[in-house]
Amino acid sequence: MAKEIEASEVANHKSDESAWVIVDGSVYDVTEFLEEHPGGKKILLKNCGKDASDAFWNYHSEKVLKNVAEEYKIGEIKAGSKL
Repeated sequence: MAKEIEASEVANHKSDESAWVIVDGSVYDVTEFLEEHPGGKKILLKNCGKDASDAFWNYHSEKVLKNVAEEYKIGEIKAGSKL
């Protein structure tokens, strides 16, 4: 069972030291990926701390979510949790 995370907890992680992002209800800790992100760290940080599903899907395919992002997945947003 995936760890359930409150959306308000994700909102606390939007810096170089701790960067979390939500994509389609899943939470990813992308802190270690910031320097590797092909689009740059700045755009990734801009979308951290919130649901970035729309921004993610504008630039990425399902393949990226499965092959790259999966290793950074730390849980799922708790049902009914709001940012």
